Amino acid sequence: MKKLILVVLGVCLILVDVPLAAGKQNPDTYSDLFEEIVNIVERHFYNPDQIAKDFPAIKADYRIQLKNVSSQKGFSSLVNSMLGQLHASHTYYLTPDDYEYYQLGALFSKIPEISKLFDEKEVLYPSVGILTQDIGNRVYIVSVLAGSIAEKAGLLKGDEILSVNGAPYLPIASLRSKVGKNVVFKIRRKEMDEPFTISMRPVLVNPKQEMLEAQKSSVRIIEQNGKHIGYVHIYSYAGYEYHQELLNALTWGQLKEADALIIDLRYGLGGAAPSYLNIFNTNIPVLKMHHRDGTITVFDSQWRKQAVYLVNEYSRSGKELLAYGARRYPQVKVIGERTAGHVLGGRLFPLSNGDALFLAVQSALVDGVNLEGIGVSPDIEVPFDVRYCVGQDAQLEKALEHLTKYPRLLMN
Repeated sequence: MKKLILVVLGVCLILVDVPLAAGKQNPDTYSDLFEEIVNIVERHFYNPDQIAKDFPAIKADYRIQLKNVSSQKGFSSLVNSMLGQLHASHTYYLTPDDYEYYQLGALFSKIPEISKLFDEKEVLYPSVGILTQDIGNRVYIVSVLAGSIAEKAGLLKGDEILSVNGAPYLPIASLRSKVGKNVVFKIRRKEMDEPFTISMRPVLVNPKQEMLEAQKSSVRIIEQNGKHIGYVHIYSYAGYEYHQELLNALTWGQLKEADALIIDLRYGLGGAAPSYLNIFNTNIPVLKMHHRDGTITVFDSQWRKQAVYLVNEYSRSGKELLAYGARRYPQVKVIGERTAGHVLGGRLFPLSNGDALFLAVQSALVDGVNLEGIGVSPDIEVPFDVRYCVGQDAQLEKALEHLTKYPRLLMN
């Protein structure tokens, strides 16, 4: 059973109309909060027929189980188990101990009801720049954000986190009280190797800005068999600024002269718009400006060479739209694993105790096709077990192999 620690957000409709109780008043009992959540689900879930047919029995069953809940962790687990019975993406209960709580909060902090969750201050969370995944009873690093504290400290994709300051790793709680202080991560890099420790100092960061800076730092040229392959990891597409940064890199920056391109859509947040595929539209003309001194300035906003989208089961929502639409462009291939199939429209509801409910409120079709629960199959399937991979990446290697087989002349 795999659990992604970091939320992957897609195309979301966030229209909050549920009033937030003043001062984040806590309900008297977990029962009160349970009924508050149930009421929101019944009023707003995208499929009223499913709610009418299935939800009465579901909520009754979990209302009985609620009697045995005595902690916030137990309540969160119970509610998310109940919501899981709806089999819908973008549907889960969030607390301040969840990464998603801050990432969604930062994304929609301009909405007054969401801003109140954070006392109308900038949304910040403690971070060293890693994305982790629970596999079985172990925690593995699945991505190290480019330019992050973790990257500089030497952490690698595939590392197992055994403990943090001697205690089990918890995404927020392990770092919350340690901002600016040394935190000792106990790491196992290979399955049979002895553990070692790495010390880092967490910082408070805005999740949106963290993702944007990581994207900028990820841009590089990989030399492979005489070719110069451009690479960029778009950790979040939830905002046009991320696509604009890609356009800048392609039009004016380091990726402009690359022979081919890899756009990594694995992990992180979704949110991409279908129009972002327009970068592969070769029908848009090239503009050449001839200056008096004889120099020529070329402005070409399109990518006309071979390209790859890297995807996996945690490429969700808006990123899935790009993977689906890529088949219209002969120069683009999708490599990796089937995407998540999480394409419903979500809405964020603040709760009276300061927690939040993310709920699917709209269905979505892509060219008339329902991708929810199905996802997008890659053109080239590459299974990849991240555990103890020592920073190696089979999917990236396959993308490089694919792109280097094209003669340079065919890519210009």
